[in-house]
Amino acid sequence: MGTNPRIRPERLAEKLLQIRLALGLSQSEMLRRLGLEDVISYKKISDYERGVREPSLRGRSHGGSRG
Repeated sequence: MGTNPRIRPERLAEKLLQIRLALGLSQSEMLRRLGLEDVISYKKISDYERGVREPSLRGRSHGGSRG
């Protein structure tokens, strides 16, 4: 509960994209295989891969609110 911002991972966006492409999956297909298509949109995956957003550090259950 500190006031210091967390350090941004330098290559997270690049790594996320590399992993998905190495598996040969579209963003939508990746979400479907993970069972998250009703929890998160492919737009957020795009934002993560471009470094516009970062995934939350808090874990979510598969039935959680839309993220």
